[in-house]
Amino acid sequence: MVTRMKTTEVESMENGFTFLELILVLSVMSILTAIIIPLGDRWIRATAEENALQSLVIEIQSLQSYALANSVYTRMDFNDLGREYISSAPGKTEFSRTFFPDGMHVPDWSYLKSVEFHPNGDIRNLGTLSIETSSRSIQIKFQFQRGRMI
Repeated sequence: MVTRMKTTEVESMENGFTFLELILVLSVMSILTAIIIPLGDRWIRATAEENALQSLVIEIQSLQSYALANSVYTRMDFNDLGREYISSAPGKTEFSRTFFPDGMHVPDWSYLKSVEFHPNGDIRNLGTLSIETSSRSIQIKFQFQRGRMI
């Protein structure tokens, strides 16, 4: 007995995305990326500038503490067009050399060009240290003797 096999139609099941769906998803992602990248860049820059400002204030306070603890004259100078600051004491090598992030510097018109402390911890030059960032201008005021920075 001969049996004939019936040919069954193979149903094709296609899984996946159409070309139009892929193009739509890619265009939405590119629009979101174009919006998010500049916002993220500004946030990163602002955070870096805020951290650099906090580091500067801590370095100035450490310099004053070192002058008091060791009864020596200490100094912080701003070099490279105000883009870096160097902390030192006479007869010693520099304590630290730190660069500000891009876009942040001490401008030429700042009243203070250096921060200096006497061996008793009193500030030598009173006045205002100006710092320019990419988004604002910051003023740090040094008051009499061992006064606080504001």
